[in-house]
Amino acid sequence: MNTPGKLAVVPETESNRPSTILIVDDKKNILTVLEAFLTQEGYHVLTAQGGREGYRRAVQEKPDLVLCDIRMDDMDGLQLAAMLRSQGLELRFVFITAFATVQGAVHAMKGGAYDYLTKPLDYAQLRTVLQQALSKPSDLNSDDHQIIGSSPAMQSVFRKISAVSASNVTVLIIGESGTGKELITRSIHAQSRRNNERFVPVHCAAFSPALLESELFGYEKGAFTGAESRKHGFFEIADRGTLFLDEISEVSPDTQVKLLRVLQEREFTRVGGTEYLKVDVRLIAATNRDLGALVEDGSFREDLYYRLNVVPIHVPPLRERRSDIPELVRSILEKTCAREELPVPEVDGETYAALDRYHWPGNVRELQNIIERVVVLHRPERVTVDMVIDELTGSAEHPIVRSGAEERDAILDALRRAHGNKSDAARLLGLSRRTLYYKLEKHHLTGKEL
Repeated sequence: MNTPGKLAVVPETESNRPSTILIVDDKKNILTVLEAFLTQEGYHVLTAQGGREGYRRAVQEKPDLVLCDIRMDDMDGLQLAAMLRSQGLELRFVFITAFATVQGAVHAMKGGAYDYLTKPLDYAQLRTVLQQALSKPSDLNSDDHQIIGSSPAMQSVFRKISAVSASNVTVLIIGESGTGKELITRSIHAQSRRNNERFVPVHCAAFSPALLESELFGYEKGAFTGAESRKHGFFEIADRGTLFLDEISEVSPDTQVKLLRVLQEREFTRVGGTEYLKVDVRLIAATNRDLGALVEDGSFREDLYYRLNVVPIHVPPLRERRSDIPELVRSILEKTCAREELPVPEVDGETYAALDRYHWPGNVRELQNIIERVVVLHRPERVTVDMVIDELTGSAEHPIVRSGAEERDAILDALRRAHGNKSDAARLLGLSRRTLYYKLEKHHLTGKEL
């Protein structure tokens, strides 16, 4: 670390007390150094050695900011941020990371960070970042959940959102990763009668089966080793509000039984408890898998499936709503440039045409990541095709830039380099096998052309 400079003016909270910063790192020497520096800066400092202790202290103390290493042995910083958001705690995070690339930094920002710092730490930069993070009003709870789209497919989604928002009916949102399923859930909650109550998102795949059950339903003191006191689960936290269970397909059979009882009887027991607790929660679930097929193979309960699938909302992938791409790009540019304090660049027609040709396996999330990287890396006055290609694959050979004839030639070239192996050719092109087969059929390629 570089030598610290003069003492800074520390932002205070509304009650005129020094801001509280929780430092989370699994290395004791780092905790000691950072604690000494931040105490000297005038902050109220808490420390936690490792992600699990950081989770416990954050829940108990509710700090104004968490300064957290990303790579820790017991739980990484991104997982810690996700678990705290699942508890309804929208805390400011500043991540400490060894990422040397902007791509890595953007990934950290997606994990819930206000900002990030790279190792080795610079005291002056740390001081500035913390001041900025704590001085600005938190926008983590602001209503920034606008869903973009004028295509017929999205208009159908909007009509369903409007129809279900006024009711308490259970909703199942179905769509590929990155299509915006949580945004749709938040929109339903914001338009519902429960909009003044808590919205609690839970990403089921982030927890082991045993941990997910105790997080959803809570536990009693002594329920298992380490259960030193009673804990309220997500259902209790979300009482009178909305509980969002993302990746519902990953829930274990035992937890499926308890979920079914909550939906049927509006009651549950904590882990290790015998008392039935009544709860009033609007449940919305989401999945990127075919639950019907999981019912068929016996890995998902049929009765729970029908309880969840009262009103299904199918979210289209971006490749099925390409007409929304220009509107999405403009929105992403405006938000990213506002955050980076940059003017909004123009986008030329050739770039929009190239974006329209791409297959978007990562959907809107992938588009957002690419546009954000273009802004951060290039700070352009005009977004060009070359910038997009650089951030998409690092190679100008990606078929996003190809016209029909050029794309056909690129596919043939990849097949030759792969000696006719379609799986290897797909990897060279950055495509899935399914997409490659679609393009082979589109260009009437049979393999005899090699």
